[in-house]
Amino acid sequence: MCSLNDCIYDSNNEEINENAKDLLMNTTLCRKCRRENSDVLLIGQSGYCKTCFLIITNHKFRATLGKSKIIRHGDSILVDHLGDLNSTVLLHLIKSGMSESVHKKLIFKTIVLYIDDGATMGRTIDERKILQYKIAKEIEDSGFNGYVISLNQVLSKEDTLEVKPIDYQEVYYEHKDHLRTILNNLPDNTSRIDLLHQLRRRLLVSTARTLGCNKVFVTDSAIDIATKVLGDICLGRGAQLSMLANFCDARCDIKILKPLRNFTQQELVYYSQHYEIKSIKLKESNVTATSIQALARNFTTGLESQFSGTVSTIFRTAEKISPRINAQQNIEDSCVLCDARLDTTSSDQISAVRAIEISKLVSSNIDTRTSSNKEKEESNDTILCLDKINCNDNNECNCKKRKITAEDVWRYLCYSCRLIFRNSDILNTLPMPLLSAVQQRLALKSMREEINDFLL
Repeated sequence: MCSLNDCIYDSNNEEINENAKDLLMNTTLCRKCRRENSDVLLIGQSGYCKTCFLIITNHKFRATLGKSKIIRHGDSILVDHLGDLNSTVLLHLIKSGMSESVHKKLIFKTIVLYIDDGATMGRTIDERKILQYKIAKEIEDSGFNGYVISLNQVLSKEDTLEVKPIDYQEVYYEHKDHLRTILNNLPDNTSRIDLLHQLRRRLLVSTARTLGCNKVFVTDSAIDIATKVLGDICLGRGAQLSMLANFCDARCDIKILKPLRNFTQQELVYYSQHYEIKSIKLKESNVTATSIQALARNFTTGLESQFSGTVSTIFRTAEKISPRINAQQNIEDSCVLCDARLDTTSSDQISAVRAIEISKLVSSNIDTRTSSNKEKEESNDTILCLDKINCNDNNECNCKKRKITAEDVWRYLCYSCRLIFRNSDILNTLPMPLLSAVQQRLALKSMREEINDFLL
């Protein structure tokens, strides 16, 4: 081991002091070129001049797309436009990357989609029309094709989606009360926000299929990802962290990409200020002070203000955490709502979910019946037939293949999605397209069992 007494200093202490002074004086210079003065000072980093900052920003965006090697020539990308700063900056970066003056320009087709969620945000029809007009003007100025769809259409079947051009005005009246009724039936704000997030993702994927797009761009920045990571851990989605934090979310056939994942919010603000880009609306969501999502965001932003590496540490760690995936699993082993792998196992297997069920059973009212038996008894009392035209909606209906029970629905929901609909009537709360998906899986399973004896 060494000690201070063993240290021998050279005689050139004056030279060391001079170098230290020069380094201290150079803190006002650009970190990259070391010639110009710093115009942009990022938290936790040295400053950059405007020219170097813009070069680094564009390189970071293009490197994020290029390193993954997912985007190919001729791909059609659907961009989710929220009207906030992130969406505006993303469109500007894409437009700049497609400029002819840029070396190795972006060569994919871009389609912009605006999802009108005014019904859930409490906006009036006039406010929603004004917001849509401003977004349509921004998309037109960017030179892209724009479309609009109402969030309420997530309650419609995929083959009946009405995707209209962005300048179309009448998109406000379909299922206008049904979605609000579903949200009101949920127990708390945390469940409502989680359900809206999952429904929005499903609508993006369905619309991408309708418009012929094979990939989707979302506008999540580093702080957005870090916040969702902490919130999803609290909601029981720990097995889905890698899909949330990685550049590509490939849980279904349409890949969801996050090109702004390496950007801090401060970088996006400086970028918009230089190009005089103004967002159409402030970043907003259904996050309220009484939700887990709000607490996670407040905790993350508060910690980031004191320790600049918090956000990077959270989502860099999350992208390295991935569950063991069985290659033999098929579509029936995925959640019908979030498309993630089902983490609810059978009662004879040891798992964290099973431990939670046993703990809940022990701490609840004493009853000799097991929780699984209770669910079966309750599900027998609740039967829903999806054939509303030819069915009298009673137990005497002959269309047995169209009937599903609450137990059937719970079977195809992951642990976290089950928490969304706790203490609610699942058959009357879950959107009809998801109930139809459950019925299709039951029919496929029944058909497989019928022909199983005939297979060699």
